[in-house]
Amino acid sequence: MNLKAKIMIVLGLCFLLCISSYLVIVRMFDNIETQLFEKCRIEAMIGARVLSETIGFMIDARLLSENDAFDTAYVEIPGTNPKKYTTKYDRIFDTYVQKIMDEFLQDSDISYAVLVDRNGYAPTHNAKFSKPASDLPHNIQWSRSKRIFNDAAGLNAARFNGDGTLKQLYYQDTGEKIWDIASAVRVKDRHWGAFRLGMLQSRIDAINNQMIILIGMSLLVILSITMLMLFLVIPRKLYDTDLDIPKY
Repeated sequence: MNLKAKIMIVLGLCFLLCISSYLVIVRMFDNIETQLFEKCRIEAMIGARVLSETIGFMIDARLLSENDAFDTAYVEIPGTNPKKYTTKYDRIFDTYVQKIMDEFLQDSDISYAVLVDRNGYAPTHNAKFSKPASDLPHNIQWSRSKRIFNDAAGLNAARFNGDGTLKQLYYQDTGEKIWDIASAVRVKDRHWGAFRLGMLQSRIDAINNQMIILIGMSLLVILSITMLMLFLVIPRKLYDTDLDIPKY
């Protein structure tokens, strides 16, 4: 086999290794992203089912009436900015529902887990987002309970009444880009609202960055091996340089 054929074989192997490594790594990280969304989808459905049962139990236990549970006569809480509202059931939800929602934040991939009615009203929020009101920037970030989230994505989630989940890219008023996954909540065979889980887009970006780094490292290793193989294949006489050393 002549030298040119050997070089072509080495370069061909390098090309095939680069392409196959790229495809394997991309496929692997696509699976990670898919599994991440699937995990959040399952958690959203579980949360919706648990909260549906919890509200139904509160009605059966006469902690509140069915009419009260579906109350939409939102009473504005004076002096709040953004505006907050109270209903006939929000205080009891603070006691029983908030603890359930907070359990979902044990998953570090979840940024929020909140129950909203069909109009986007959040009677209670996660404890970390239910801080006492202060100035507007603080309120937007940390005092989000009892607000009505009636933006387009918020209403789409709140009014979703399918059997699965609704996934949306949600531009939160905090300035964060979030994947919002909602599952319908039904109480006494009536659509009450939705349970919403949020996952920061930065989590997906981190996965993609790891993929890019791994691809770069793999290509560097393959190219290094290729250079070594070429060094072994090419005869030494072709790249040695004769030095004219003066003789004395």
